[in-house]
Amino acid sequence: MKLPSLVAILFMAAATQAFVGPIHPSSIETKSTSTELAAMSRRSALSITSGFLLGVHMAPKPSVARGTANPAFEDEVNFEPSQQARGEKIDINNAFVVDYKQLPGMYPSAAGKIASHGPYQSVKDIYNIPGVTANDKAMFKKYQGDLTVLPPGRMFKERINQRQST
Repeated sequence: MKLPSLVAILFMAAATQAFVGPIHPSSIETKSTSTELAAMSRRSALSITSGFLLGVHMAPKPSVARGTANPAFEDEVNFEPSQQARGEKIDINNAFVVDYKQLPGMYPSAAGKIASHGPYQSVKDIYNIPGVTANDKAMFKKYQGDLTVLPPGRMFKERINQRQST
């Protein structure tokens, strides 16, 4: 911990030398005053650069970031199957209403009706939803192979508007 701080302080101290005029004024007087900064010598530049690079490479590497800031919660499963990357099928008990966008024609009408009702025991239960139109039933039949039923999880009540309790 001390080495990076020391390297940073030395780097800043050496870098400020570029903006300081000479300690001993020259014996030759000039009639005009210069506003130019004193140039840094090549030796100083190489010394500062090499010191900085050495300090960067010698500094301890940070550990790989974990999922949470509190180590007590590292092993906690903090997601539902509906939040994981999708496979081939959509779980009608746990899918968010916007998850049906990947099935053209299902969103928003038919998907909203599925998400507003349930839980379901089988995929065929969606045909018995009150208010389902013939067009909705056609969409259900078209995508019946893409739908599955899993037991409702903790996200069941939040599936309509994602993360906002209903």
